[in-house]
Amino acid sequence: MTRSIGPWHSTAGRQLRRLLSVVLTVVLASTLPALIRSVPAVAASGNLILNGTFDSGSTEPWWTRLAATSTTVNAGQLRIRTAHTVGRPVWDDLVGHFGFAVTAGQPYRLQFDASADASRNVRASVSRVDTPFTSAVDQTVALAPTMRRFTFDFVSPFGDPKAVLLFHFGGQAASTVRLDNISLTPLAADAVNDPILYWNDVLLASYRSLALPPTAAARDAAILHAAMHDAAVSVTGVGNPYQVRVPVSYPGTMDDVVAPSLHAAIDKAAFDVLVARYPQRQAILEAAFDTAAARRPSGVNSAEATRGTTVGAAAAAANLQARANDGSSDDRQYQPDGRDGAWRPTDGNAAVTPNWGLVTPFALTSGRQFRPGLPAGAVDYQDLLGKQEYRDQVQEVRDYGGRTSSLRTADQTQLAYFWANDVTGTYKPPGQLFAHTQIVAKQRKLGILASARLFGLVGLALADAAIAAWDAKYLTAIDLWRPESAIGNGWQPLSQHGNSVSFSPAFPAYISGHASFAGAWAAVMKAYFGTNDIAFDATSDDPHAEGVIRHMSGFDQAARENALSRIYLGVHYRFDADAGLATGGSVGAYVYANRLRP
Repeated sequence: MTRSIGPWHSTAGRQLRRLLSVVLTVVLASTLPALIRSVPAVAASGNLILNGTFDSGSTEPWWTRLAATSTTVNAGQLRIRTAHTVGRPVWDDLVGHFGFAVTAGQPYRLQFDASADASRNVRASVSRVDTPFTSAVDQTVALAPTMRRFTFDFVSPFGDPKAVLLFHFGGQAASTVRLDNISLTPLAADAVNDPILYWNDVLLASYRSLALPPTAAARDAAILHAAMHDAAVSVTGVGNPYQVRVPVSYPGTMDDVVAPSLHAAIDKAAFDVLVARYPQRQAILEAAFDTAAARRPSGVNSAEATRGTTVGAAAAAANLQARANDGSSDDRQYQPDGRDGAWRPTDGNAAVTPNWGLVTPFALTSGRQFRPGLPAGAVDYQDLLGKQEYRDQVQEVRDYGGRTSSLRTADQTQLAYFWANDVTGTYKPPGQLFAHTQIVAKQRKLGILASARLFGLVGLALADAAIAAWDAKYLTAIDLWRPESAIGNGWQPLSQHGNSVSFSPAFPAYISGHASFAGAWAAVMKAYFGTNDIAFDATSDDPHAEGVIRHMSGFDQAARENALSRIYLGVHYRFDADAGLATGGSVGAYVYANRLRP
């Protein structure tokens, strides 16, 4: 049986669209009992299309727009005799399936078999049922007398409880088209096609190639992931942006129903941020962008990519501009306090990013918002050096963190190197935590929007943890010296470059940056997943822990190991680790509670 839904763009058509939901309710109420008897509500594969195989012999619930277009079922296929519409729009002659739901950010696969008695084109789209008629996938294919299989993967840029699958036959001479095995199925999240994970990998590769301090590395990651998050929010309308919701408008005609590609928007946002931050890697990043474009779902057409690129560029520009004058370029030299107990260079290198505690935070009110008390409750250097707690902690590092320690166990040595990632060629401390975020995201099979939010939260938390840690390191009454300065007498820490030369990081010990990062990361992960108890196998980039995998029972264990590793590496005291974990934990909890709300 053929049903006509009337012209879409005449005055009557506009009235029809307003009444469409009522019409569908009435008509489906009369036909639904027959449909339930003849076709399954949802195929076993999760197909959203009712009667896509036509095995029942019925054309329901497929609709036609023109009375001159007829549909019948013949030999288990939908036979469509199209109208003669030469000189009229392609959407003038439609066969469609209404009334299924699509979810923003969800990947789908559209498949159908099609042939025609004469060579001709057909346009297939999954769209909103009403203005602005936005399409989630919009592809034109060439038909021939031989039946062919067509497959298009896409990620819906919008959510709609009443979407429509349309085959557009207008603008051509009358012909006979056959359709069969039509399916629209949700796909499971696939890490291989997740642009958030892809560009995070590009970021980590940049970390490996550049001599970045952990502070700047964390800031760059926050800008990158905030921009990608804002691009995703702008395209889908799901969630709250960090910096900007880029306006997305549509002409509202069936001739131009192009929605921005979610992948293209994220790709452009990431590319623009990374090129701005690492211009020396532009050629490499351009190649990475080309690879990203080639990995997009097959259902993305060129117009969707173009519109997505516009959204992504705006998201990147807004996030870069927001950080243009945040104080991160303050390169004033550090003047050591010159007292016993005060930090001093251990290898001739100047203090690294000594003014970072003054950088404008991404979420905190200031770098001192969660400033910890001074080490061991001391009031100044003299007070600290006179405390037994300080002496005990120096002795602990002397015993367990020395290069030639006989007390440190093999597991403690492995743990020390595993969490280090300080040297050139590694993905640096923030990178290890992003790598672990990837491991968990893949394990939990997060979709693109979920990944965008999670990595955005982690990025903001790590960036603010760096600011908070550097505030405690440089802007308080005690800029604590490293254990190798406190111990002296030729004692060397286990920490060493790839060439086996021992070193201590070139900034004060209290509080530990590694521990602060770890505490912030764990707080975000626990809040996001609603539990600490997610086990995962952690990895490392450090050359002294090549191939090592450590099994974590949860996020707290990972954070605690990360913090303690600095004692066994010989570069931190225990109160550095404890205060870093606490400060970072407060930062992470604050970021989660106040930014990127769903």
